[in-house]
Parts: sequence; C-alpha cells; structure tokens
Amino acid sequence: MESLDRCDQRILYALQRDARLTLATLAEAANLSPSQCSRRIARLEQSGIIKGHVLRLDPEAIGLKVTALIFLSMDKGRMASPRNAVGKLLARDEVIDCHAVTGHHDFILKVRVADLAELSHFLSTAVSPLEGIRDIATQVVMNTLKENGPLKVMP
Repeated sequence: MESLDRCDQRILYALQRDARLTLATLAEAANLSPSQCSRRIARLEQSGIIKGHVLRLDPEAIGLKVTALIFLSMDKGRMASPRNAVGKLLARDEVIDCHAVTGHHDFILKVRVADLAELSHFLSTAVSPLEGIRDIATQVVMNTLKENGPLKVMP
C-alpha cells in the first residue's frame, strides 16, 4: 500500500465528507496549492486509493423503505464454491452489500426494498432457490443510526 502523508490524509478525509468540494477549498484544507492538490488527487485515483466518485441517494425518498440483513449459511459439501453460489445475488439491485464472514454464517447481505412484501418475494425467488443454502436468517433494520461514514485516514 502506498504511504499517505498528512496532506493526502486531509484530502481523502475532506473528499469522503463532500466529493463536490472545489479544488480551491480542498487545497486550502490540505494546506496545498490547487495544482499540487490536483496532482495528488490524480495520483490517489491512479493508485486505486480513490476508487471512484458516487452519488448517495436517500433510499426512503425513492421508495426503498425496508432495509434487511440476510445471513446465509452454506452447505459446502453440496457445492463447488460458496462464492459462486451467491454470485447471482451480487448482480441483483436489491443487494447493496455482501460480506463473506466468519462464525455461524458464511455471508451477510444488506438489501433495500420497497416493503415487506417485496422482501418476502426476494427471499422466496432469489435467495431460497440458491444451491447449497443450509440456513437463511433475516433481520429487518428498524432504524439506521449511522451509514456510509468516512473511513479513518488520519491517525
């Protein structure tokens, strides 16, 4: 991994909070000239530290009112590759995060859907038919207290 100095850390921290900052504002926050700041941003993008620029939407404002965590346990003896088994789910728009984890479950999916009926349909048509599923546990999120927080880049 590339070593990040204090200026890089300030740039990354500021961009995570607001990717639409002007170059002048960002340069000021990093204590750099705009041209130095621009070169650093380009280097951070080329190195893969900055993976892209995204627009975050308010899920409820676009009708996605239910967030659920789906815990999957796989019967590894009945499949060639557990990762391949969940591969079909990764292409689904409902799935916004997927993590391979340790412990009782093998994968945790975070999904967003319009309502409980849509969640039920997703579980019965997309998740349950997967080959090698041993157990499915679903928890509906009642309230989100923090989401998409910035990564800690400054010591």
